[in-house]
Amino acid sequence: MELFWQIVGYIIPALVVFLTTYVVIRAFLDREQRMREMEFRQANLRESLPIRLQAYERLTLFLERIALNNLLPRVRKQEMTVAEFRTALINNIRMEYEHNLSQQVYVSAETWGMIRAAKEETISVINRNAMTLMPELPGIELHKKIIGELAESEDDAITLKVLVQLKKEVMLLYGK
Repeated sequence: MELFWQIVGYIIPALVVFLTTYVVIRAFLDREQRMREMEFRQANLRESLPIRLQAYERLTLFLERIALNNLLPRVRKQEMTVAEFRTALINNIRMEYEHNLSQQVYVSAETWGMIRAAKEETISVINRNAMTLMPELPGIELHKKIIGELAESEDDAITLKVLVQLKKEVMLLYGK
């Protein structure tokens, strides 16, 4: 029996030393792992931040280019009919959108959804107004009709709402 207590007397201190060593080493390794992960995230952020900012800039430019007050005068040619003007406007929006499709990788799903909705709403405004006019009328008539609708509208343009969302996301990149 005395031999048993001697063995227990040796095992208990050894277990205490082992457990203490295990806890200390485990804490050290966990801290080292967190430090490596933090360094990796910082390096990744340094490399990806300029690319993400460029994506936000391109999407801002896209929204400005499809905003009807900018799009209408840029696309309209003097000799266009309503049908030609409508087609040119929609083709211009789709071309701009397709040019910026890859930028969705850098923005949140919510923001990309808003960008897609802005494109669709802009096309919808063009189509809605074009349907009320005879296709062979001069394109300036569609221009005037759309501008009139924009002037009467109480809502902020959807492109402005999306621009606000883009700015919020950029501020999040900077932790603000």
